[in-house]
Amino acid sequence: MVTAVTIATSLVLGQNTLSLKKVKALDGIRAVALAASPKDSRFIACLENSQVRIMDAGGKIASVNLIGHAQPAYAAAFSPDGKYVLTGDEQAKIFLWDAKTGKKLREFPREKGHTRGIQSITYKADGKQFISVGKDDAICLWNVSGGNPLAKVVGEPANYYGAFFTKAGSVFAGTQAEGLRLLAPKTLQPVLKLTLPGGQGANGFAMNRLATRGITCGRDGMVTVFDLVNRSRLKSMPGHTDFVTGADFTPNGRYAATSAIDGTVRVWDMSFYKEVVQLDNRSYVGSPISFTGDGKYLLSTNSFDTVEIHIVSPAQPEIVKKGKK
Repeated sequence: MVTAVTIATSLVLGQNTLSLKKVKALDGIRAVALAASPKDSRFIACLENSQVRIMDAGGKIASVNLIGHAQPAYAAAFSPDGKYVLTGDEQAKIFLWDAKTGKKLREFPREKGHTRGIQSITYKADGKQFISVGKDDAICLWNVSGGNPLAKVVGEPANYYGAFFTKAGSVFAGTQAEGLRLLAPKTLQPVLKLTLPGGQGANGFAMNRLATRGITCGRDGMVTVFDLVNRSRLKSMPGHTDFVTGADFTPNGRYAATSAIDGTVRVWDMSFYKEVVQLDNRSYVGSPISFTGDGKYLLSTNSFDTVEIHIVSPAQPEIVKKGKK
């Protein structure tokens, strides 16, 4: 059963106003990972019981079940065109699915891949490659068309968390060592290390769609903003009172949301480096969070790990330049 409860919170900074209104709590949908389509209001919910579902935050499209994981999947991603889905589970199995039919298309070999569970997956912008981050402190580069990984790098130890491609094909990844690393294209060898002020490292990393800004999820409760073009630290934003575990940008990059084991999700204005919205009673193991690709919804889990959907007002869709689709 779907319950509807309304909660609205907003703060004005200059001319910027953002509010969130809770519209749905998906009873029985206890998620360990969430990932949104880059194109619309669909999202992937990876559940505690090993089920994986493609759902629609707007309720207009029927759910699609992805059947095949024997253990929970903690990593999921839509392809850039929204037609395919990758998922990775606790057995280090990575599957490719048809997002419309739910048919499993491919399983990626583990012999030279990860030796422990997968914790994040990210597509390259052209949809032809992806990177996976495992609990074995390794990052692997794969072709979506299949085969063994093209490259693999181990932190020794860095404890990698979250990784994203730049437009040039290099990779930024969060680490518990210094905070943020830049890895070379094709080889994934470290070429730059950016250290967080507190020296405690990060539990995660997120990047905007333009690959110009990134944020680390600090183990000291700080959310730190980086200029990824100039490869420099811009600002650390206090607010969380314990480990920050998750982060995501709105499609237009104007705001970012973070979650922590303090039981909150906080939304930040990325121009003013200020908190604008706080959601309480979130998961106390750190809620998975994701903005839908149309910029209309924020997904998170409450203190019972149940998925909740909030409307973002005003919506924050991707800014498309004239003459481009």
